[in-house]
Amino acid sequence: MNANRRRGGLSILLSVLCVTTILAADGFDLSWWTVDGGGAGVSNSSTGGSYTLSGTIGQPDANTVVMTGEQFTMTGGFWSVILPVCSAFVPVDFDQDCDVDAADLQVFAACVTGPAIPFDPGHPPPGCLLLVDPDGFIAADRDRDADVDQSDFGIFQRCYSGAGKPADPNCAK
Repeated sequence: MNANRRRGGLSILLSVLCVTTILAADGFDLSWWTVDGGGAGVSNSSTGGSYTLSGTIGQPDANTVVMTGEQFTMTGGFWSVILPVCSAFVPVDFDQDCDVDAADLQVFAACVTGPAIPFDPGHPPPGCLLLVDPDGFIAADRDRDADVDQSDFGIFQRCYSGAGKPADPNCAK
């Protein structure tokens, strides 16, 4: 029993030494780091009503220059997110990209049950990925009658705008 423990402890020790040696041999170095911030002026502020939010986060290496060391590279910079330009999504814009197009039609079509055939959250139609809301309905059931049928498709048709064309915010009314 003690021999097994010694072998196990020796194996762990050897593993740690090997990893340490490999890292040291490759010249892996994190000897410097920075936490940087910046000031915020009027041009960097967001306002709404009586609230103002301002601030910046950055680092001096936030640029397109690639930093290298041995086989490691790092590109500084900020993560960017491209947000849709619409302020509200119509109910049948399932992918929330500000238009109602073929991608939304695919989502709708996958959830069709037919007239008077209730949508069963426990056994949704194959490929239907829409989630049930707190009232027990899915977004494709626009008339909220517990099925996804031609009545719901009529509402979808009124909202259809095509790819890259903003949907009418009042289309589902």
